[in-house]
Amino acid sequence: MSAIVGSVDGPFAFHPVGGEAGERIKIPLSQKVVRGVEIHRRLRDVSFVPDRTRLVPRVDLPVADERLTSMGEIIMEANGGSIRTRSGDRAHENGWWPSRKRGRLQHWEGTAQRFALLAMECDFTVEWAQSEPCLLRFPIGNEWFEWYPDLLVRRFNAPDELWEIKRDERQLEDERYRLKLAGADEICRRVGIRFRLVMAHEIVADRFHRDNLELFAARRFVNIRPEHMRRFEAFGIQNGPSTTYGELARVIDPQCPTRGAAIIQGLTVLRRVEIDLRPLLTNRTPLCIH
Repeated sequence: MSAIVGSVDGPFAFHPVGGEAGERIKIPLSQKVVRGVEIHRRLRDVSFVPDRTRLVPRVDLPVADERLTSMGEIIMEANGGSIRTRSGDRAHENGWWPSRKRGRLQHWEGTAQRFALLAMECDFTVEWAQSEPCLLRFPIGNEWFEWYPDLLVRRFNAPDELWEIKRDERQLEDERYRLKLAGADEICRRVGIRFRLVMAHEIVADRFHRDNLELFAARRFVNIRPEHMRRFEAFGIQNGPSTTYGELARVIDPQCPTRGAAIIQGLTVLRRVEIDLRPLLTNRTPLCIH
């Protein structure tokens, strides 16, 4: 595949750039380093307070010098799509899924990555998410590493995030693998992006949450008629942003509240409705109109 060497706006700007199919962009990490950020001699930045979302490797990390970013690079598809695609021909679960927010197919491998895509599609704080967004190549000492993030998440009024998704902590037992993630974590810090190590149970809380994500994401392309939007917007103007799931469904479609609920589900993906999808939903579940 041909490669384009260059720079784009922002730490990781994964907007489509009109490249031909199969073209890739290769961006030196040296062009993306946030100036003025202190470069620590260790991979881990001790100024961060440890929490469950950050990697704490149980290995003795070598010194990370300037080569981590001066020699490292980001490789991504010129059209902003997945750098690794899935055709459904593997022994374990994999495939593709059309995202309305991103406006393109999202390739996934494993149920945790799939549910992460569903969750981001329904998350009010998320502008869009891209699966398999790029490849990071970087040296630690005399060894080169390659890291394929599972997800790039672009939020409103917050730094971009690169996710590494795992079923559980047992998948982190290999020391070399933890070292690679620690290097990726430090690169993300230096270029102004958030590295997240996300476990499956942090994506889907329980069966109610799982069922709600499946249902709401499935309604992302629901047909919303002009009369539905007129009732929806008029109700918000007259009654304010706070209401309940059942009341808004009846307002949107008085003849068929079930259809009204489907419209609410689609409007959640479109960020016109904000609702907590973790509990069991009832007619009294509160929501907010935007």
